[in-house]
Amino acid sequence: MSEALVKELLAAREHHRPVAPPSETTPLSVAEAYAVQDRLRAALVARGERVVGWKAGFTNKALQAAFAVDEPVCGFLLASGVFPNRAEVPFARFVGLVVEAEVAFVMKHDLAGPGVTPARALLAVAGAVPALELVDFRYTGKPTGADVIADGVYANAIVVGAPMTDVAHLDLALEGLVYELNGTVVATNTGAEVMGSPLNSLAWIANHLGSRGLGLSAGDLVMSGSVSQLLRPKAGDPVRAAFTRLGSVSARFP
Repeated sequence: MSEALVKELLAAREHHRPVAPPSETTPLSVAEAYAVQDRLRAALVARGERVVGWKAGFTNKALQAAFAVDEPVCGFLLASGVFPNRAEVPFARFVGLVVEAEVAFVMKHDLAGPGVTPARALLAVAGAVPALELVDFRYTGKPTGADVIADGVYANAIVVGAPMTDVAHLDLALEGLVYELNGTVVATNTGAEVMGSPLNSLAWIANHLGSRGLGLSAGDLVMSGSVSQLLRPKAGDPVRAAFTRLGSVSARFP
């Protein structure tokens, strides 16, 4: 099943078309779903893609409950999906575009579990930047958490702000966010929305990857999870996330 499923997931990405979640026919366990994700990542790399980092999803208990998982989930980021601040990212790139405001870490050193604490994770970080994750809901129906894992946790693209900020002495739990759609403020939040702090998410990712025989590498980008509500812009809409000390990042979707 996994080979056929990987081909189906690849086709969904290539042709920007939705597919039915695997659970509609043959439910996957979480371990099986990560095995599919590993094959999907390998297939994309074989096609010339390059992995440049990792992402966490479902970084709050409500989403975990909604998707029937008991911890966050992890996916990978591709170089072809990295855009600079104020990018214009074609709306047609997505099956179902949803935007998340996030704190993104840039790794200075390799890092992998087990036993990674937030304090140890911080020592491996070069800094952080404001970022938008442009996730792509490629499934029809009601996918499970395992379905989402298999597809790489809806990863499609990220928009990365600059410059990078040294966070060694910042309490990222208190990092404020003003989130805007079409110039209107739609939410205000703090970094505490992400597992209590984005650093907790970073440590979780490192430990999770270690459990799979993987790890974070120096230079990797790490998306720590959504700080606020999910936005569903329409074609042409601008989205902007302004953080207290990390700065702002924006994108538009022509």
